Amino acid sequence: MIPVRAIVTENFKNQVGGEIQRNLLQIEAEIQQLDFKGKRAIADLERQTMGALSTDARIQIESIRQQVDMEKLRLLQMQEEMLAQNQALSELPLGSVVTQFTVENPVEVRLGENIFQRLEGGEILVKDGIIQEIRD
Repeated sequence: MIPVRAIVTENFKNQVGGEIQRNLLQIEAEIQQLDFKGKRAIADLERQTMGALSTDARIQIESIRQQVDMEKLRLLQMQEEMLAQNQALSELPLGSVVTQFTVENPVEVRLGENIFQRLEGGEILVKDGIIQEIRD
């Protein structure tokens, strides 16, 4: 495994912050869709039984609610993690070095190449996606 470490720049913060914002919007959309689908499924069951809910229908409705609640909880936890990452990102000092990700595939690289096109080495230091140093 090769750690890819990035020098924190304004561009880095903007890029990572943008990814976090896109993820937050996606999570919010998934939560809304989940709520909509859960309510629709429950309404469909209630319509099918014409308001006279059998024990079976009540169990199905409760099961749907539990599934929606569990998935919603998972999404809300992801949302909290994204918000925490965004806060941590805002507190990173410019010029500091952070591990951005790790790579397992061996690939030959050279200084000045784009990190996303080629990767290899003991540790790779990048600045705005451009390899600055390869350390063994």
